[in-house]
Amino acid sequence: MSKIAIVTDTSCDLPQDFFAEHNIHRVSMHIHFGEEEFVDQITISHEEFYDRMAGEMENLPRTTQPQAKDFVEVFESLKEEGYDTVLSLHISHKMSGTVQAARLASEMVTDMEIIPIDTGQVGPPLGLFVYAVVEKMKKEKDKDKIIQFIEQLKEEEPIFEAFSVETMDYLVKNGRVGRAKGFVAGFLNIKPILTVSKGEIAPLDKVRGSKGLYKKMAELALERMSTADKPVLLLAWGGIPQEKSIEQVRSLIEEKLDKEFVTIRARLAPTIACHSGPETISITTFDAGLI
Repeated sequence: MSKIAIVTDTSCDLPQDFFAEHNIHRVSMHIHFGEEEFVDQITISHEEFYDRMAGEMENLPRTTQPQAKDFVEVFESLKEEGYDTVLSLHISHKMSGTVQAARLASEMVTDMEIIPIDTGQVGPPLGLFVYAVVEKMKKEKDKDKIIQFIEQLKEEEPIFEAFSVETMDYLVKNGRVGRAKGFVAGFLNIKPILTVSKGEIAPLDKVRGSKGLYKKMAELALERMSTADKPVLLLAWGGIPQEKSIEQVRSLIEEKLDKEFVTIRARLAPTIACHSGPETISITTFDAGLI
C-alpha cells in the first residue's frame, strides 16, 4: 500500500491548523514589495502582509512562482519521511507556472512517484479541492481510486466560488483579470461578483451596494448548498473589515438553509491578495456527499 503525501502551494486558502493537522506541505510563492522579497508565509505572515499593504497602496506587490529546486527540497524531505507517492495539487496554469515547476522537479527526484496536478483552481477553490482530497484519503486507501477522484473534481468542477473585490485595479495591473476584463468596480457603488471557471477569473454578476452584494452572494451559495447532501462553506477574506462582511453573508445563508453545513474560515493568503487586493470577500461551496 502506498504512503501518500499531499503537496500544494501558498495560493491555497485553508486554515493554518488544517495544513498542520493533515501534514500538508506547501511550496511558497515569493512576494515582492519593490526591491524587497519575502517568502510567502515563511518570512512574511498574513498579518505582516496586510499591514504592509495598508501602508503601500501606491507600490503594489507582485508575486513570483516557486522554482523547481523549491519543490525538489520538499519532495526529497517527504521521501526521507517514508512517503513513496506525492500528489502535488496546484494553482491553474493559466494564472501561474507553479505546476510546471512541480513537473520539472518531479523528473529530478528518483525512487518516488510524484504526480503534479493542475487543479484549475486558485485560492479558496484550491483550498476546498485539497480539503476534498484529504477527506477522500480518510475513506479510500487505493491510490488509483484517489487519483480517479481527483480527475472527477477537475472534470466536473463541483467546487463553486463567488468573490468580490472593491476595485478591479489589482487584477488588471497584475494580469489576472481573465474573462472579467472590462468589469467595473467602485463606480457608482457597483460591486462586481466574480468566479473561477476553466482555470481563470470570469464574471458572474454585478450589484449595487454592500447589502445587495451580501444578498446576491448568499443566493449564489444557497443555489448549490440547498441541493447538496453535505454542504461545505469556505469563507475567506482579506483585510480585517472584510471578515465582518463575509460573516454577514454567512448569516444570510444560515437563515435560509434548512440543513446543517460545515463552515471553514480562512484569511486570504498573501499570494492571492497581491492580485485581488485586500478588500476581497469570497464564499466557496462544495458537496462533501460526493466524496
